[in-house]
Amino acid sequence: MKTRKKFTFLLLLFMSFLLVLSGCNSNSENNGDKSQEGNKDANTMTITDMAGREVTVPKQIEKVYSVNSIGTIFLYTLKPDALAGWNSELGSEKQFIKEEYHSLPVLGTYKGPNSINIEELLKTDPDIIINMGDVNEKYISEADELQQLTGIPVIMIDGSLDKQAEAYKLLGKLLNAEKRADTLAKYSNDALEEIKEKAAAITEENKISVYYAAGPKGLETSPLGSINTEVLDLVGGLNAANTGIDKNLRRIDVTLEQVIDWNPEMIIIATDSSENHSVYHTILNESAWSHIDAVKNKHVYEIPYGPYDWFNRPPSVLRLMGMKWLGNLLYPDIYETNINDEAKEFFQLFFDYPLTDDELTQLLERSVQHE
Repeated sequence: MKTRKKFTFLLLLFMSFLLVLSGCNSNSENNGDKSQEGNKDANTMTITDMAGREVTVPKQIEKVYSVNSIGTIFLYTLKPDALAGWNSELGSEKQFIKEEYHSLPVLGTYKGPNSINIEELLKTDPDIIINMGDVNEKYISEADELQQLTGIPVIMIDGSLDKQAEAYKLLGKLLNAEKRADTLAKYSNDALEEIKEKAAAITEENKISVYYAAGPKGLETSPLGSINTEVLDLVGGLNAANTGIDKNLRRIDVTLEQVIDWNPEMIIIATDSSENHSVYHTILNESAWSHIDAVKNKHVYEIPYGPYDWFNRPPSVLRLMGMKWLGNLLYPDIYETNINDEAKEFFQLFFDYPLTDDELTQLLERSVQHE
């Protein structure tokens, strides 16, 4: 009987020991979890992006990938050291880009013709991804999808000119580049306000109609209200492609008959840095285009390209110069702007590049009126 009692006592003692040990381990694990959560909280923060999405991002951000060239150019002007890579191979753009960034990896775009390789992207180990451009349901959905696919925070940035100053301040804060961001934001805001003030003086009956010619034959365009023609809208021009077209479409194919029917007073041409200027020469010299007022009066101009298109392809920060150029081209009495001086100031500030007179002559060779 004594032996049985002793055995029972020892069994109860052993079970009590196991319970205590289990509790210690549990507390230790819980404390560990709390410690990890605490570290995570200490190293991250939650922000609201420009689409109203709450995104948890690292407090220290060293490297950023942009899903498109709009954001990549934007990042380069703000903090080039943060660039994870380019979206496509640099061509003539190298002239204006500092040599130390020429060899960055080419990572492609998200859901574009040069689609990203997720594995290659992850090798660069970006802290965040930015999606800059339109802010609508389609692109919000794509941002959520990419974030889930990569496990990397994706921040949406509004690419409209109206929001450019705000975009600089948001990313400047994230990238610890607030002083630089404030400088670029001020220029962006001042330039936009000046353009809006001058555009307000243009009456509807005095607006000049413009056909934006894109594509290898000049028969692609973008409709009124599209982000792709925002520069034209802001300076007070009248987009010839202004009726019966969905403004949510970024680019549309048109026929020469449509362009003749629109009969624009001016034609501006996207060159994509074309070296032979084939569309320019075709429009000015082929008889099929000769019925259009813009051609009759030789009001046909190429959009300046350097380091990227100043009007749309892509719709980047270069559009600030595009506004000054196009406003002066359309309404020189209202936009009394010295384009050479403006371009030199812009390139120095945004690209840290001292633009020469010879480079300016080359940039604007087919882009301004010649006396």
